[in-house]
Amino acid sequence: MLDYDLEAGRYDATRGGLPRAEAAARAVLDLVPASGTLLDLACGTGLVTRELAGHGLRVLGVDASAGMARIAAGRVRVVLGDGRRLPIRDRSVDAVTTIWLLHLLDDARPVLAEAARVLRPGGVFVTTVDKRAAHGHAGAGESADRPELVIAELAGHGLRPAGESRFVGHGQGRPGGPDPVFRLLSFTSQ
Repeated sequence: MLDYDLEAGRYDATRGGLPRAEAAARAVLDLVPASGTLLDLACGTGLVTRELAGHGLRVLGVDASAGMARIAAGRVRVVLGDGRRLPIRDRSVDAVTTIWLLHLLDDARPVLAEAARVLRPGGVFVTTVDKRAAHGHAGAGESADRPELVIAELAGHGLRPAGESRFVGHGQGRPGGPDPVFRLLSFTSQ
């Protein structure tokens, strides 16, 4: 796994920058409420988070990497925090997003439980799933972002599937190949 503190300074330039962030934000905005509070969990450099904030949402980024959070702080309100123990009150936000997080985890269950815990009733959780498949590695080992695992775990926390969207991961394709298309799933809290 990358050292995100070291990677923070060049992350945007090597990961599609603003075009990728704008594409991700547009897809998320299709799935979340038009107003309210949104918690962007594992916000990284805050580039996607900033794009979400530009559309009427009050956003807060959370990231476990001090290097990423430092860069994000120049773009959005951000706190340093662990997605398995969020520094957020129960049932206090209207939407939670995790973009490009779950595939990094050995076990996504604690993060999914925390997302469910902080959502208000009727709130929306949006996450990327199947990142390996987007890069053409379907079936290449177990991944914590497999849709069936995410759906089953969230069902146990009272969240039901509510929608889906996709976006192009500009700048993320293999040299000479197409950019991947990432899949987002949304869930509604009961």
